[in-house]
This record gives sequence, structure tokens and C-alpha cells, in this order.
Amino acid sequence: MKTPAGNTDRYALIDIVRGTAILLMIVYHFSWDLTFFGLADFQIFTDPGWIWFANIIVIMILGVMGVSQVMARRKPFTLNVFIRRFAMIASGAAAVSVATWWIDPGTYIFFGILHHITIASILLAGAVLLPTMLLLTLALIVFAAQWFLVHEIFAADWLLWLGLSPSPAASVDYVPLAPWFAVPLLGVVLGRWVFASPAASGLLAWQANNRLWRGVRFAGRHSLAIYLIHQPVLYGGLYIGVTLIRS
Repeated sequence: MKTPAGNTDRYALIDIVRGTAILLMIVYHFSWDLTFFGLADFQIFTDPGWIWFANIIVIMILGVMGVSQVMARRKPFTLNVFIRRFAMIASGAAAVSVATWWIDPGTYIFFGILHHITIASILLAGAVLLPTMLLLTLALIVFAAQWFLVHEIFAADWLLWLGLSPSPAASVDYVPLAPWFAVPLLGVVLGRWVFASPAASGLLAWQANNRLWRGVRFAGRHSLAIYLIHQPVLYGGLYIGVTLIRS
């Protein structure tokens, strides 16, 4: 499939939104690391500004995921490509769980953003075929479930990923199905409008021509690798630095 740019099936705007999200995530994680090592006192989990900062990052990532599903369906579906991508994300999610368990078993990441993307990629493969009004209805149900479907039965460890427990999960990164799966569903709706609307053609044709936007786009094109690498580098660097200073 050719885009307005010519011979690539990637759009600069989509890569840049994803790249912006991953760069903001680096800022968020570095702030968390500074607080963890006592070098700063950011109220990451209690200050409304920080909470919304994290939420905006998740919305950007999951929203682009929905839009990308629509873009992917403009080409013939290839099972091998889907399985390979799924395996990469699932492996990354498993690696994050193992690494955070090693650091702190009490707050390890058992269902963070990568885990959500892993499950959502399967659900979206079917959801993307549904009519738009049904997608909007499902998004509303998933979003509202956090208030209307909460029950003690969902407090079991193996059901916490649903997001319907009355007690918050103890995890440093928790992106449960409810309410967050509403975002990629709405992303599919947005993607349908973007790829069908003449008004959006200018956005799709836009190119990242300066050095700054090219750098952000690079981050978007390699977001999974950057996500997996950046925190070990930041955390490991601070750990070594703090250990040397305090020794």
C-alpha cells in the first residue's frame, strides 16, 4: 500500500504520536527512578498532575494502537506477521514482569501497558470487524465497567487484569482491561474516520522533514525496543551512580 508520501506503509503522524508517547514515558520513568533513589520527591502516584501525565501517555499509546489496526486491515491479513508481532510483545511483557519481580515482588508489573497491548491485540483482531456503532457501545461498556461491574470475586489474583476489583492492585504499572480497553476501541473508530475522510488526508500526507520530528519519528518506529531498554539503562545508571556516591 502506498501512502501520500510515496512508497511506505507508515505514516509520519502516527509514528510521531507513538514516539512522543514513548519519550514522555522516559520522562515519567526517570522521575520515578529519581524519587525511588531519594534524589527527588515527585509524588508520582498521588499528585493529580503526575497521574494525568501517566494517563495521557497510556491514552496516546493505546489510541494509536487502535488507529494502527485500521491501517493494518487496509492490507491483506498475514497470520505469520500477526503471530510474530504478538510473540515479540508478549515476550517483552514477560521480561518486564520478571525484571520488576526481581526488583520488588510486592509491586511488580503483572499487567502493565505491554501486557494490555498483548491481550488487546487479540481482542482488536476481531473487534476491528465490528460496525462503528457497536464499537462505540462496547467502548462505553468497558469504560463504565469500573463503576457498575466491580465485585469482590474479581479481587482474585488471576482476575486482577480485568480491572474490576474493588481494591486497587499493588503494582507500579497497572493498565487493566477496564477501563483502558475502551481507548483502542475508540482508536479504531478514529482510524476509520481518518482513513475515510478527505479532511484528514492532509494530516496523513504530512512529512517529518526537520531533525526534531525525524528523531521523534525514529522513537515511534522503534518504540518497543526503546521501551524495553530505557528503564534498565536509567535505573541501572542511577543505581551505579548512587552506590558509588554513597559508598
